[in-house]
This record gives sequence, structure tokens and C-alpha cells, in this order.
Amino acid sequence: MTDDNSPDDGAAQRRPGPGDPQGPEERRRSLPGDGNGVQHRTRADRFAAQTDDKVGRAYGLTALGTLLPGAGLIMTRRRLIGIPLLALAVGSGLGVLIYLIKNGAFRSALDLAARPDVLRTLAAVLVIGGLIWIGSIVLTALTARPRRMTGGQRAGLTAFTGVMCLLVVAPAAVGLRYINAHNDAVEHIFTGANDRPENDDAPSVGPDLEHKDPWADVPRVNVLLLGSDAGDNRDGVRTDSMIVASIDTATGDMVLFGIPRNLQNVPIPTSSPLYKQYGAAYDCGAECLMNGVWTAAVDLHEENPGWFAGDPNPGQTATRQVISTIIGQPIHYTVIIDLKGFEALVDAMGGVDINVQESVPVGGKTWTDDAGNSHLIEGTESSWIETGQQHLNGHEALWYSRSRVTTDDFSRMRRQRCMVGALVDQVNPVTLLQRYPAIASAAGNNITVDIAQSELPAWAELVERVQGGTMQSLPFTGKNTDTADPDYTAMRREVYLALHPPEPEPTTDASEQTESPADETTEEPTTEAPTTDEAPATPDTDELADLGTVC
Repeated sequence: MTDDNSPDDGAAQRRPGPGDPQGPEERRRSLPGDGNGVQHRTRADRFAAQTDDKVGRAYGLTALGTLLPGAGLIMTRRRLIGIPLLALAVGSGLGVLIYLIKNGAFRSALDLAARPDVLRTLAAVLVIGGLIWIGSIVLTALTARPRRMTGGQRAGLTAFTGVMCLLVVAPAAVGLRYINAHNDAVEHIFTGANDRPENDDAPSVGPDLEHKDPWADVPRVNVLLLGSDAGDNRDGVRTDSMIVASIDTATGDMVLFGIPRNLQNVPIPTSSPLYKQYGAAYDCGAECLMNGVWTAAVDLHEENPGWFAGDPNPGQTATRQVISTIIGQPIHYTVIIDLKGFEALVDAMGGVDINVQESVPVGGKTWTDDAGNSHLIEGTESSWIETGQQHLNGHEALWYSRSRVTTDDFSRMRRQRCMVGALVDQVNPVTLLQRYPAIASAAGNNITVDIAQSELPAWAELVERVQGGTMQSLPFTGKNTDTADPDYTAMRREVYLALHPPEPEPTTDASEQTESPADETTEEPTTEAPTTDEAPATPDTDELADLGTVC
């Protein structure tokens, strides 16, 4: 009996053997096209090609998951994990973008820097978010890769995944470094208002942190800038640089008042412990100068500890009390800069650009003539800071701000005010971002401010207003003040007028100023230079002026 599908001859069927002309080898050779030499892919070739495609897809999805957390997982069987990750990442990115557009980069950076607690939360988010992001990258690579890979493919994908993880770790690590540097600086710089006692002569004010405009009820805030020098060859702390910055909180306009270091007979308020020792004035001749008040208060505290009971810094308190009495204005905050650290701070900022108006030697020794005038011993200086627009490093900036070898105290005061203005003008987000860890470290080690950390957001807003305001300068120098016998009433009057300028007189109507043709001059125009008598005279006194015209 035969099957319906058996051959007609009914011969028994057998499996072709290897030697059979119709065996597998012969059948492959007899496929169409063999005569033209076409090589057909084997099953192994097709499997290898499919594996290559899957490995390439794994590379692509891993890279996509690096750009957007969860984006690569959405295209794998782990999409239920990828979708919420991607939604969270996109939502967070849109929130940050809207905040930046609304507030601007500079305001956003200031606001964030003024909130250490927010930065600590951000640091935790960076760590947790970074770990989740890295985990999603690894999971994407493991899920998307084929089950069978060669050793080289496996090693290549593993290395690529590691590189992608590093692209996430590196910026997160930089962000954590910046946050830690900033928070450390804040802890060292802003010691808080509790470090200064309340007193009637220098009342403390503060912004209303609950108000939309925290400075609405504070029309003006006065900040005392002290440059302290406690060198090895000096007895105690000497405040060689004293500047009061008075800020209009509504406009950001600022007036800088330079206080001479060699003022004599400075007034002492009755509330100060110094009053018990010296009376109404710090008057003991040429030895009792303004820059010696700090040391005098410290010495008095050591002799009579009870006089400064509860005061953590008698020298700072006495100095601000005396300066407040000199200018007739309250001192609300104090900034102390160690002049040794000033060099490091300027270097951390990348130097400072300033218009040098007089050549200043770097280093140098002096000799004194019979008239008491000092002169530079030629060759003892290491170099010169020449006139013109210059870019100074920290060492040069310090010497430019402090040197009196070829000038006097008052010239140095002017240079110090110009240096303050130059540094304020050059503060920008790009510089801060590029050099922030170094700037924060230098500032934290050398600057102390008695502002409470809770007030920093309000100060960030005020700093932004100062950036857009004007800056004027009123120095008290030998041209307008007798430092040996000062008229403090006159000095207070000048300060008041600088802060409350008189209203400008109304101008005459333009139609009343129009000249008739008969009044017009018929003289020929001249190109001759004006004589010396016709040239405008340079004021011989230091008056209130825009800092740009002074510097």
C-alpha cells in the first residue's frame, strides 16, 4: 500500500545522505543565482546581524536616557518606570526655566545664594536625583541589550554606560562643590546681628521679611566698611581703611564717605564705655587717632571687663559708635575686611580693572627730611603701577589701595574708594560662576559681616538695586577738613546735604531764553585754544561727586 503523496512508481523513500547528489550541500549549491557567485547569508550570519542591530539600539537608548531621565526606558519593557521619571524631569526643567525667565539670571543667582537652607535642600536633591538618574541609565542599558552578545560587544556597552554615568556625576559633583563652598562662606561671613549689642547711638534696623518689599519701611541703610590690619609689627588691630556706604533702599543710589585714619579729638558718645575713660573726646594728642579707637577699646576691656559686659567685640562696637557720632548718622551694619586677605580675594576674582591716576610703587622704603616729609629711597621698590587703565592682580591691588610711600593718607583714601567702586562694578554672574569656590573661600576666611542669615534674601534684592543705581563719593581730606582740629559740626552738615540734596531750581522757559536776531553775535568763529585764564579751574577741595569722575 502506498501513500497518496508517494511517487507513482511506488518506490520506497529514503533520506538523502551526504554523498547523495541531491543532499543538503548539493541543494544549497543548486539555489538560483549560484552561477553568478552570490553568497547567501547563513542563519548564523542573520543572527549576528540582528544582534548588532539590538546592540546599536541599546547604545542609542542609553544615550537618550542620559539626555533625559527615563526617556530610554519608555522604549523598553520598563516603560512604566520611564514614564514617571521623564515626566518628573521635564516638569522640573520647565519650572526652572520659567523661574529664570521671570526673575533673570542675575536675580535668580542672588536669590538662591541668599538662601542657604534652600541650597542644602538642593544639595540633597542633587545627590538623590543623581543616583536615580544614574540608576535609570544603567537599567536602560541592561534592558535594551540583547541576551546574547560577544565579549567585545558586552565590554563596549559597559564602557559606554560608564561614560554616560560620568556625564551625570561630573556636573552634580561640581554643583555640590559650589554649594558646600558657598554655605561654608556664609557660615563664616555672616555672623548675625546677635554678635553686636544694641545701643542708642547705633540702632539696628532690618528689612521686613514678611513684606513684598522688605525695604519699604527702611528708606536708608548705612554700612560701615572697615579694612583691618593686625600686622606682626603692629600693636593690636588698626582700621586703616574706614568708609561708610549709605544706600537709598528705594533707588539703590549709594554715597561713600571716606573717614581719615588720622582724625584727632574724635567725639565719643556718652553710651560708650570709652566715655568713662576719655570723656567726650578721644583726645591725647597726635597719638590718639581715629584708627586707634579699636585698640583703645580692646585695652580698656582687658583692664575693666565689666565695662563691655556681654559685648563679644568691644573694638568693633567702639569704632562704629565713634564713626556714627562723627557723621551724625546711625551705622546699621559693619563689614570687616582683613587686608591680608584682600589680596587673595582679588586674585580669586581674576584681578581688577581700574583707572590708575597716579603712579604708585609696589614696596619701597622711605626717608624723612627735616620738614617731616617722607621720600622714597630709589631702588627699594620692586615695581611701579603706572597711570592709565590697568589690570591689577591681588598683590598690586593691595599696594595700590594701601601705599603712602610717595603720596599721603588722603590720596590713599581716594584710591581705596575707587577700588571699592571697581570691584562692585565688576561683579557679574559669569565671573562668580567660573571662580566661585575660590572667591567663597577667600571671602569666608577674610570678611566678617554682622548681617543675620535670615536677612540675606532681602539683601540680595538690595544688591540688585545698587547695581542699577548711582555711586557718589564724599571724602573728608586735608582739603576740606583739618584733621588735627576737625569741625565735626561742619562734617555732619556735609553728610546731611549729601544724603538730602536740595531740589533743583526750575529752569527758565525756553521761549524766554531765545535771543532776537539783533542780539546774535557777529564775531567770526575762532579755532584758537583758550588761554590758561580761560580754562576751567580744577576744584581745590574734595566735594561730593560721582565716583566715575573721581576715579
